[in-house]
Amino acid sequence: MDKNAFSGTIYYMHKALRKRNIKLVNLGLPRRYFQWRKLLSYAEKVGFVRLKNSQLGEQYEKFITVVQRQLKSTPCDLLFAPVASKELSFLETNLPIVFLSDATPKLLHDTYKIFLTEEDFRTASNVETAVLSKANKIVYSSGWAAHSAVCDYGAAANKINVVPFGANLDIVPDVNEIRQKYRHQRCRLLFIGKNWQRKGADVAFQTLVSLLKMGIDAELIMVGTVPPAEIQHERLTVIPFLNKNVPQQQEKLNKLLLESHFLLLPTRADCSPIVICEANAYGIPVITSDVGGIPAIVKNGRNGYMLPLSASSHEYADLIATNFVNKDAYEQLVRLSREEYDTRLNWDKWAENLHQIMVNTLEGV
Repeated sequence: MDKNAFSGTIYYMHKALRKRNIKLVNLGLPRRYFQWRKLLSYAEKVGFVRLKNSQLGEQYEKFITVVQRQLKSTPCDLLFAPVASKELSFLETNLPIVFLSDATPKLLHDTYKIFLTEEDFRTASNVETAVLSKANKIVYSSGWAAHSAVCDYGAAANKINVVPFGANLDIVPDVNEIRQKYRHQRCRLLFIGKNWQRKGADVAFQTLVSLLKMGIDAELIMVGTVPPAEIQHERLTVIPFLNKNVPQQQEKLNKLLLESHFLLLPTRADCSPIVICEANAYGIPVITSDVGGIPAIVKNGRNGYMLPLSASSHEYADLIATNFVNKDAYEQLVRLSREEYDTRLNWDKWAENLHQIMVNTLEGV
């Protein structure tokens, strides 16, 4: 129920599933539990505290005790457990389980380096193996994650479904609003991301420089990050943070999306960036890199383009210039980007697919 948890993804999943013929029962004490995990994560990050696995286990056991008590008083047909490996590892139940994630511990270890020690990684991997065995169905947001589950954790391929995520938006613009961007002559590039290095913000900035050298009238708006002091340019606008929970800031982000021509995301490592789906909802084609789970979202020539990780800023600039200068080609990209959102990259479509997976699970299919 918290838009800040998992970038709002769980909130929008819940909202979309409520529209289906499903009675949702929220198990546990999610808000209190989330606050505990958030506080613990921060404490570990700054080195204030480092809990042992046994201490962590006690917290998960307390959470699961509440869940199992609720299941006795509120019978359910099926358990849907998004990004809940550790929680499921403590749960004892005969109910069928649908587990969802966007990555495996190995992928997170290789791309994000999130585990503090090798012991943490081994523990997480052992938990993942057990949970993938326990689950009746496994849903991933990309083939990249599904492949790792099978190859690295021995998951049964016939359990796995790949269903792309949707866009974390409360309001989707009308198609006629999207067409307003055609009237702007300057090529407006939008970058949205927190981590300067991992999201490839340096490549995005150099792409702006390359476009200007090519004679393309362009500008770059960066949202969510702060560049190094030496990164300055009259055509660069930096907005360090926009909070979607604040109406005025959400409106500012909506305006930026409506007026931007390309989402420029030369990310170095990513799972399933929701921002791509959000950009497509606004008819914005995405120029990004072929990494992680992005190939499950972007179709080259339809809702954007993927370049290899080795691509230079000049290659990004050349691709953007080619598609922007040709107005017919650009308008087609805008139309197809919105079409990909409408038909594939929205939470209602995700919920439709997940609902069918739940039905199949109950029917033993």
